[in-house]
Amino acid sequence: MLHTARFLCSVSAAFARLLRELRKLLIRASAFSPVVASLPKAAAASSPAAGVISAMTLPLRRKTPAAAASVVAIQKQVLVVAPPPTAVLVGAEVPNVVGGCSDDATEQQAESKKKKTAWAARRRPSRLVIPVADVDAGEVAAGWAAAAAASAKEADLKEVEGEGFRLASRAGLRHAMEDAYAVVTDKHGGDSELAFYGVFDGHGGRAAVDFVSERLARNVVSAVLAAGTETQGEPRSSSAEEEDAVSAAIRAAYLATDNELLAQHQGESGGACATTALVRGGHLYVAHVGDCRAVLSRDSTAAALTVDHTCAREEERERIEREGGYVCRSGSGVWRVQGRLAVSRAFGDGALKRWVVADPAVTRVALDARCEFLVIASDGLWDKVSNQEAVDAVSTSPATACRELVDMARHRGSRDDVTVMVVDLGRFVR
Repeated sequence: MLHTARFLCSVSAAFARLLRELRKLLIRASAFSPVVASLPKAAAASSPAAGVISAMTLPLRRKTPAAAASVVAIQKQVLVVAPPPTAVLVGAEVPNVVGGCSDDATEQQAESKKKKTAWAARRRPSRLVIPVADVDAGEVAAGWAAAAAASAKEADLKEVEGEGFRLASRAGLRHAMEDAYAVVTDKHGGDSELAFYGVFDGHGGRAAVDFVSERLARNVVSAVLAAGTETQGEPRSSSAEEEDAVSAAIRAAYLATDNELLAQHQGESGGACATTALVRGGHLYVAHVGDCRAVLSRDSTAAALTVDHTCAREEERERIEREGGYVCRSGSGVWRVQGRLAVSRAFGDGALKRWVVADPAVTRVALDARCEFLVIASDGLWDKVSNQEAVDAVSTSPATACRELVDMARHRGSRDDVTVMVVDLGRFVR
């Protein structure tokens, strides 16, 4: 009996649940039954010709009379489009349509188009007219138009012509002019073949470059003449000893000038690079510290007589590290001594003097008929112009080559000071 009663109770409970679910389904079906919207007569009359794009309505729940009225008003806004793109709002008076268009509708469209055009004209900014610079492709660097920058700095160009040399120089765009030069061609002790030429590139101000350009030429000429006087009258086994004496005198003059600079300008952080050429006894002696460069033209072929003293050179990095310093690459990819200076040899730079020495590299060349001229320039030129390009420019137009090379570097995007000197070697060839 007990089991039978439990079974009957469970059956009755299941039946009651079934009835509740059926009642819910009936209520939902009646609440969500689709409402068929009929078009007004005007729309129905025009729809066969115009064609209704969309007339599907959303299912509606039971609402109050006010809400129902608003729903009906919303449903009356059915979009009817004729073959020409003319929109008609159902519920308003529809004009007579001939061929899918009417005069009133055309006038309204024209008026609306005029209003939109006038509104767009008011909102549209004035047209910008940007002049096109007369610059070749690839000659704009770091946001500078090379031709415009060159014309703006035209007044800064300096040209010098002297005994056996020509020079052109222009300040860079980043700072005040820090290049300098020196020339000594006077007779000294009856030696008419002794001549000195130099180009200097300062950094950290003009103090160092002004001092070096004034003192180095004097010190080198004096040291070379003194070396010649000391060896005069003494027997020599070969000319190599005299040549070595001249190279040693030039090296001593470089170091003496650096010591004088440090003593006179203590505590200053600036420095200067230099490349110098000395002609004596039918030989050319080229000495340098830093990244100024000297290029010889021999049979119209470029031959570099210097190798830039930069931290990118392995032997320079090893020398600095042996002295307890370090070389690291900056964010721009340039190797720098102690993370500060890009050149590894220079005059001055007292704070880095333990590693940035003024001991020059000296190269000797015997002059002959094939030696035509020498190009000495600061790194502002060599960063943008190759050695052979410089030689070709001088060979093509020797009278204006210095100016052309300065302009070439500027047009290629150089923002550094540029100084170019061309020395005629033919006058020293025996």
